[in-house]
Amino acid sequence: MLLDELRKYDGTQPDGRVLVAINGKIFDVTRGKRFYGPGGPYSPFAGHDASRALAFFQADLVKEEYDDLSDLDSRQMESVREWEEQFTDKYDFVGRLVKPGEEPTNYSDEEEGDQTEDAASPSERSKDD
Repeated sequence: MLLDELRKYDGTQPDGRVLVAINGKIFDVTRGKRFYGPGGPYSPFAGHDASRALAFFQADLVKEEYDDLSDLDSRQMESVREWEEQFTDKYDFVGRLVKPGEEPTNYSDEEEGDQTEDAASPSERSKDD
């Protein structure tokens, strides 16, 4: 998901969905809407990449543009990874934040060139085939 798309999920849309990105991963934090939704103490994170803000424990550090975090030191990055783990344990992972100029990856259950359902895989064929 591009940052512009992520911004739509700040809890103010009719569906009320709230998404937050941390370290390139996007989490659905809608069930924590009283914290992340409009009026909540962490509402600046809603629809944004909260990595830098969490690294410094300062909500006002949320950026409007893509933040590559390359200037963070090892201690700050460790803090980001710890927050990422906490969000992974508590909220649903819904996708990845795409860097500017990077093409989003479209994942599908079906691969191009898959065999038809009628064709048996080699392991399913009998020895007589």
